[in-house]
Amino acid sequence: MGAQVKVPLIYQASEYDCAPATLLNAISYLFERRDIPPVIVRNIYIYSLDTVGRGNKLGRAGTSRLALRLLGEFLSSYKTSRYSVSTEYIEGEEVTLNKIIQCFNSGGVAMCNVLLGKAEEHFILAQYADNDWIYCFDAYYRTRLHGLSGKVRVLQCDDGRQPNLAIQRDWFDSSIEKNRFCLGLRRRRECLLLWRDR
Repeated sequence: MGAQVKVPLIYQASEYDCAPATLLNAISYLFERRDIPPVIVRNIYIYSLDTVGRGNKLGRAGTSRLALRLLGEFLSSYKTSRYSVSTEYIEGEEVTLNKIIQCFNSGGVAMCNVLLGKAEEHFILAQYADNDWIYCFDAYYRTRLHGLSGKVRVLQCDDGRQPNLAIQRDWFDSSIEKNRFCLGLRRRRECLLLWRDR
């Protein structure tokens, strides 16, 4: 079972800001509000949404892998007496369900890039697991999903302090490109692991 979140997690404000919203949710999940330095929040938003999409529109392709790697390094290098986090950016073959479960067992969370379609990716915050399901918070507000019965469930989350998505473990670890809410092809996987330093 996951930690008791003190501050409700947030939903993304646009179609593109899943990465900064999910990263801020990861920090909020790990730390009390009073322990989060303002520079952490500031830099998450400054250094994300750095891509250029169609028509040379900034941020339309979300947040790049480089930006996420750099944010992970910043988050783990900035320390105060009340804030200290370790991160590990993993990609490709390194991203396995076992590695994510190990992170959970260390009290951490995983910011996972999952597929929403063959060419569409989306970040969610994986918080904990049981024998059958991975429990996540999806910063994209939704009340239902079509065509995923028995594989992915939208959970009731009235106060923003509990997971709002459960994904069957085998489905989550699937490498089939057409599957939604899975990690996808091993060579294209991406994940940022975060855990609070003791």
